[in-house]
Amino acid sequence: MNTHGDFLSGGTSAARDDALAEEAATWFVRLRNDALTADERARFDAWMRDDPAHRRAYEEVSAFWNDPGFTAVLRETPLTTLASERKRSRGKALRPIAWSLSLAACAVLALAIVRPAFIHCLGADYCTEIGEVRTVQLADGSRVTLNTGSALNVAYRDGVREVRLLNGEAVFDVLPDSQRSFLVDGRYSRIRVTGTRFVVREESNSDTVTVISGVVEVRRTGGSPAVLRENDQIRVGEGRSSEITQVAGSVAAAWMKGAVLFDNASLEQVVDEIGRFRRGVLVVAGDRARTLKVSGRFDIKNTDRALESLEQTLPIRIRRITPWLVVIE
Repeated sequence: MNTHGDFLSGGTSAARDDALAEEAATWFVRLRNDALTADERARFDAWMRDDPAHRRAYEEVSAFWNDPGFTAVLRETPLTTLASERKRSRGKALRPIAWSLSLAACAVLALAIVRPAFIHCLGADYCTEIGEVRTVQLADGSRVTLNTGSALNVAYRDGVREVRLLNGEAVFDVLPDSQRSFLVDGRYSRIRVTGTRFVVREESNSDTVTVISGVVEVRRTGGSPAVLRENDQIRVGEGRSSEITQVAGSVAAAWMKGAVLFDNASLEQVVDEIGRFRRGVLVVAGDRARTLKVSGRFDIKNTDRALESLEQTLPIRIRRITPWLVVIE
């Protein structure tokens, strides 16, 4: 670990190094969590090549992350302090240790460990915490409701209104504008609309688009467009897309009313969905339990109650190992 204060050389240089350390920490966290698209990965590679100082900063962050003393810092420094100091600390060292990484950069790393959803807020215009649902109004009056652990960026310019869903899920209520189309970019798809209401959900290997009302055009990267109408759903992955199926938009967006709905889904699918709305890890142990079929409505505002409901209606046992680890068997 570098203890010579390379990031803390004083004056304007210190402020620049502090900002560089935070930028390097942001890249480091996003790469560790596989949160980059191909374009973003190319931008990271270009950033690394652009200046030798960028590579040195990145290597410093990597060494800091792997240093055993980092956990001691987390124990000594309240998370709320790290979060607030990330915004207002410039050119400050993290004390009492003699390491040179800035407090702002350390906050990025700490929040990535303690609050994984924070990763997706890095560089986002709007984002939600785990368990949070939030509605925002865009500049043209269109509204976006973000589901748990979601993030997006907005770029309005002449002739186009463009939104990029960085992570998670959102319902879009788009106001008509004949002069400007509305585009939503997922990881694998681009959705074009003029005025409609629809849901986009991004997962690691696909984007799912469900139309609540109106008409949308969905195009996978390098593919031909598919036209979706009310209650149509399509799943788009890398180099492939599913057939259009019928799924009620009210079911796809039930989370807006505090619930998730299932019809003959596997217990594993149900638990995965409930797990999106709570901190910690839910584990379904054993093939027998994973393949049990479940139908019903579950409250996502009280996930403990949802788990209790599963335990009361299915031949399973729930063991709470810690508040952050629950095993279902």
